[in-house]
Amino acid sequence: MDNLFAMETESAGMQVLESSFIIATSKNIETIKSRQEFLLQRIEDLKEKQRNSQYSACVQLITENYKAMYSNRPLQDYQLSILSNPNGFDISKFYSDSLLNAMKRYCTEQTEEISAMKKETAKLKRSAKVLEVIGVAKNELKSKCSTASAYSTSLAEMINLESGFNKVT
Repeated sequence: MDNLFAMETESAGMQVLESSFIIATSKNIETIKSRQEFLLQRIEDLKEKQRNSQYSACVQLITENYKAMYSNRPLQDYQLSILSNPNGFDISKFYSDSLLNAMKRYCTEQTEEISAMKKETAKLKRSAKVLEVIGVAKNELKSKCSTASAYSTSLAEMINLESGFNKVT
């Protein structure tokens, strides 16, 4: 196996696995947005490398190394799908789903924190902040995922999350 090809592929592959995990599990919209830009670049690298006959052997190596590095974090289907077939992976749907899931996690956490607050002004201020974050996520969804198969569902669910916090303010 060509050492340079293997090193470049392993580097890109590990970064794709790590970044996709962060995007899928984070509740911080800014982290997700910045990682998505990075992920798109690295997926393009893998798309080029996928044409090489050595690619599948590299994928095996990457998954083994990832499992060794992150033994407490099993590989998810979306990670395996990106790595094994970057050309066939629906990145728009993945991003749309990730944005929605992040907002659900964020809103759940914020609802619990707001419930524990004593002062009404603090509750209103926090709710306004949550609405601002949901707005950022909706704008990101609209600008980057409008062609995704999950777009309308994700947008509707974000609007639903937003309406729950609009009742508080």
